[in-house]
Amino acid sequence: MLLTQQPKIFIVEDNLLYQQLIAREMESISSDISFYTKGEHCVENLHQNPSIIILDYNLDGDMNGLDTLQEIRKFDASICVILFSNQKNLNTNENRRQYGSFNFIEKKEQSFQLLKKMVSISYAAGAETI
Repeated sequence: MLLTQQPKIFIVEDNLLYQQLIAREMESISSDISFYTKGEHCVENLHQNPSIIILDYNLDGDMNGLDTLQEIRKFDASICVILFSNQKNLNTNENRRQYGSFNFIEKKEQSFQLLKKMVSISYAAGAETI
């Protein structure tokens, strides 16, 4: 399948090194990438209709990743959210029931290529339903 439109990707990560590493993996998928260091700023910009949000748990500001996820779900439950975090205890059935469906990848050196694959697959699957 040939995808003619690039996905709008939000990267919500307060660590600038991680932002750069994630962006490097995403640049072959899209040049339409926005960066946020606070969950509040991500939520304020949801009107831009991102296709995919890569979301850290520990964020600067008043909202952590799960708080941000909850607001994303209120805005549009169909947005693909990938929690990309060092927090191992986020990938639980309880969190999925409370916050809705999300993908989870634990931050490790090898995880960046997995993240790229997951974003590519998620976007391709979403584009097929349009």
